[in-house]
Amino acid sequence: MLILISLQLISVYLVQSLEQYYLRNYKDNLENQARLLSAFMEPGFGEGEQWAEDTVRLAREFSDLHEMEIMVLDSYAQIIETSGSQALVGQRLIRDEITRAMAGNLSDNVRHDPLKDERRYFMAYPIQQDQQTLGVIYISGSLKAVDETLSEVKTILLTGIGLVLAVSFILGLVLTRTITLPIKDVTNQASSMAQGDFSRKIEVQTSDEIGSLGETFNHLAEKLSYTINEMSSEKSKVEAIINNMSDGVAALNGKGHLIQINPSARYLLKNLNLKVPMLNRSGFNLLRSLIGVEATRRFIRQQEPLNAEISSSDPECTIKVKIAPFKVDKGKLDGTLIVLHDITRERALAKRQDEFVADVSHELRTPLATVKSYVETLMDGAAEEVEVRNRFLGILSRETERMVSMVKDLLELSQMDSNRLAWKKSEVDLRNIALEAVEQAKQKLSADLPCISVKVTDDIPPACIDRDKIMRVFTNILNNALKYTPPDGEITISATENDSSDEGFIKVLIEDTGSGIKEDELPRVFERFYRVEKTRSRDFGGTGLGLSIARKIVEAHGGRIWIDSLPGKGTRVWFTLPRFREVGGEL
Repeated sequence: MLILISLQLISVYLVQSLEQYYLRNYKDNLENQARLLSAFMEPGFGEGEQWAEDTVRLAREFSDLHEMEIMVLDSYAQIIETSGSQALVGQRLIRDEITRAMAGNLSDNVRHDPLKDERRYFMAYPIQQDQQTLGVIYISGSLKAVDETLSEVKTILLTGIGLVLAVSFILGLVLTRTITLPIKDVTNQASSMAQGDFSRKIEVQTSDEIGSLGETFNHLAEKLSYTINEMSSEKSKVEAIINNMSDGVAALNGKGHLIQINPSARYLLKNLNLKVPMLNRSGFNLLRSLIGVEATRRFIRQQEPLNAEISSSDPECTIKVKIAPFKVDKGKLDGTLIVLHDITRERALAKRQDEFVADVSHELRTPLATVKSYVETLMDGAAEEVEVRNRFLGILSRETERMVSMVKDLLELSQMDSNRLAWKKSEVDLRNIALEAVEQAKQKLSADLPCISVKVTDDIPPACIDRDKIMRVFTNILNNALKYTPPDGEITISATENDSSDEGFIKVLIEDTGSGIKEDELPRVFERFYRVEKTRSRDFGGTGLGLSIARKIVEAHGGRIWIDSLPGKGTRVWFTLPRFREVGGEL
């Protein structure tokens, strides 16, 4: 692609430079002829019939000699004489270049002559005397020779580009093979790591960047294996410490759900006649029972540590409660740590209480910090069982892929909204693009697929489209059809032309026999992030952006897209694409 783009830029620059060179030479030639004619005509301008006859003869001689058409106009833009049809004599000729020449400025222009189907160069040269414009010499000449020369240059350049690309492609295949094989080894190693196997090593055969990558991956596997084992060990230590502590410890996550509570905490809460909440259930009621409603609100609002004492007479029990936030990120409460300490004996022994409290405060500082650190490591770490860890890794992989896909669609939507996408339109066979979209869908999804038929006939003319972008339209619509069509259903892709309502466009239809869409939801299917049957769409990994992107792409090509559907009977999606037309060598 880099070579292709470079060659295209060089070719465009060269062709434009040659065209400017030929036009500049042609302009200089016409300007010299016009200046010479002006010098001949100026002395006798407007002196009568004899001068007119001489003017006609001179203009025709110049016209025959240089293969150009010459007109002489007076100061009112009326044709005095012409080397062409004499029927034009006496008529006014109003053109932009003539108007500028009447103001005393030489003016030229290049226009396409539909009668002769060629480009012509027009020049208006003012005939002046004492800063006064007496008339205008209007000369036009054919640029057919210039265009033929440029066409030959383009043919030579295209041939050269084709040869260079062929050689580059062959060399690229050879070079990429030396790169892809080691990368496949790295990919297989990554798959093994995702499944929990860290014993596999990559065989490093070279000392280049690919070899360095293999060595780095082997080192990564060793470090990751060590880290996971270390985290499992630390998790076991944290659980042992928490479960065997004499103090009660409970932890809530950022949503207020109870995620950890040790046996001591359950025992102390039972002595306080308080209900112990279940794991993964709301723990705010526990906070309210321990410190009260107002203190709970103040703690959530200020997110600062809070101490309180709570007592019970039956049985007699006094508990010191310490509540502290942890992982506070940008003002958001990400979790709460609750520590319950039985101070019943300390209250009974007042003298020893102060000493005990001082000792406990000193002794608990380090273990509490350690417990907090272990709890954070537990919440951030992987599960101990291989099956659970692999399941989490799979979920993380799918969710990461879904998020990456959504960004990309948005970026692409944002770029299309701001007209920052480059459109590379060319002649494209719709049957080929439909077959390729079907093949991609079959490779991506499972084997239990509905029957997919491509009924785009060979007589359908090619379309003038950006192939990659329209491929995105086909795949987005086809993926939606596959999601909601059972394996015994059918999906059909067809195309028609010569529709009076869309003249010059090809109408494409993707029809399925799936579950269909409710009538009240049809107007919203092209909205961003809107999903029909949202729960099922999330299970399939949909982002709700596919049809929005398809509509943007189709509309950018000048077409339109619409949907017709009946619940239980299927969905039909139409969109139109412009036909490829070649007029005057331009798309």
